[in-house]
Amino acid sequence: MNKTEFTEGRHPVDTLLHTDSIPSEWCSGCGIGMVVNTFVQAVKKMDIDAENIHLVSSGISCTGKVDQYLNLKSHKLTNNNAIAYAADLAAKNPDIKVVLFLNDTDFIASNIDDFITAGKKRARIVVIYINNYIYRIFMEYKSLSQTPFLKSPSKDKIVSPFNIPHLAKSSGADYVARWTQLHIRRLMFSIEDALSTEGFSVIEVVAPCLMYYMNTENAGETIDRLGNYKETSIIKHREPTENLDLRNQREIIVGRFVWRDAD
Repeated sequence: MNKTEFTEGRHPVDTLLHTDSIPSEWCSGCGIGMVVNTFVQAVKKMDIDAENIHLVSSGISCTGKVDQYLNLKSHKLTNNNAIAYAADLAAKNPDIKVVLFLNDTDFIASNIDDFITAGKKRARIVVIYINNYIYRIFMEYKSLSQTPFLKSPSKDKIVSPFNIPHLAKSSGADYVARWTQLHIRRLMFSIEDALSTEGFSVIEVVAPCLMYYMNTENAGETIDRLGNYKETSIIKHREPTENLDLRNQREIIVGRFVWRDAD
């Protein structure tokens, strides 16, 4: 820790934050806040120049508020083209690292083809996808009948209609990992990996929304949820991604599944 920062009563990561915006608007125990904090710690640990990190957000959901708290160059979109924009930004600026935070509403509302295209082109972006399990609520209140892949949505589906790690790998991602909000330290290592990877990186974080999902499922307090992650999560590095569909499993398989640099 820098002595000047300590004597002035500043936290080492203050330079990466809009401290006047804290505390955040996210619910206490929300996975988004935990992931953002972990991301900041990873950037600080890697000693990356903040000028070289660009943050892209869609601005249509809770993850769209990330730019309000991070003192990074930010690009907020409202046209649901965040993935394509991030890929284009990275292609035009090879010296920067582009990071994109998404959750269910961002991801499903965005063009899935853009995600697949970004993978095929090995776009140098880091996608941190917070799987907040609000697909069902999203479908109940949003009309997406014109979107081809959601022609006949089923309201009893409680998770994204995709196996995210498998979609990422199939698209050509260079780094794919999944953790829960319990696995914060391991998540930090994965964020470091992703920021160091040349190519398309996708990290899924299982963190059900406290307001829309956890409240209706009567999942208890934060400590209860974390205990549930401990009981149901199993680490399986290099697990074939076709085995990672959360819709078909009682357990949550987490780990690093694709890591091109280690092959």
